[in-house]
Amino acid sequence: MLARIFLVISFCVTGLLNAQNNLIILNEKGAQFYLYLNEQKINDSAQSIVKANKIWDDTCTIKVVYLDKQKADFNSKTYFLQNGKSCKNLEFTYTIETVKGKPILKFISTNVISEDTTTKQKQASVRVSDFFTLHQKEKDDKNRLMGNYPPPTQCTKAVGDSLLDRQIKTLKNNHIELNRIKDAKWFISNTCLNVFQIEKIFTVFDYEDSKLQLAKFGYDYFIDKENFLNILNLLKYKTEKEELKKFYLAKKTK
Repeated sequence: MLARIFLVISFCVTGLLNAQNNLIILNEKGAQFYLYLNEQKINDSAQSIVKANKIWDDTCTIKVVYLDKQKADFNSKTYFLQNGKSCKNLEFTYTIETVKGKPILKFISTNVISEDTTTKQKQASVRVSDFFTLHQKEKDDKNRLMGNYPPPTQCTKAVGDSLLDRQIKTLKNNHIELNRIKDAKWFISNTCLNVFQIEKIFTVFDYEDSKLQLAKFGYDYFIDKENFLNILNLLKYKTEKEELKKFYLAKKTK
């Protein structure tokens, strides 16, 4: 899939015979765009990842024109230097990210250009795939810490025991209760759990209030809501049990 969206176009500013460096520009959110390198258009169809080959200059100006006309054009410079010196046969990867509401060009990596075209395409695809994986992880970590959880989705099969056991081990290694709650909520909101499995998660927590929080949070995500009141048996104190009963009745009457 990623290999198909690479647009391989030869580009040589000075017209010299030996190619020097390549450039890959990608957009963090997958927005499609046209790339201009030193005012020369690189791709004929808009893509979210654009590659330019055979760049001779050490410094080039780029212009990104988005297919979505509501997005403003982006202008910047790219540098093809290694340790401050001219280089050749390297592939520079940059991404356009938004920081504090403004687009910036962020350097990702430099890699040696392979002579084998097939290998080169595979290496580039892996690097881009790794970037998106890392970027998604950073995004998930930020949402988890900020308490931005995904909405419930319909599912019928509970997560496997092996994955659940790994998550419980991870929770045990987090000794700060507040962060442990956030991690548990993130897991609950991103997987399918049944009421029996929340019992295993409860074993990690020291405080009844933490368990009550997770029970209330998990209600919309549990695949067997009809068993929700079984959680009462997992709580020690009458106050928490009564509060959970009221919560459940309020949910049922909506």
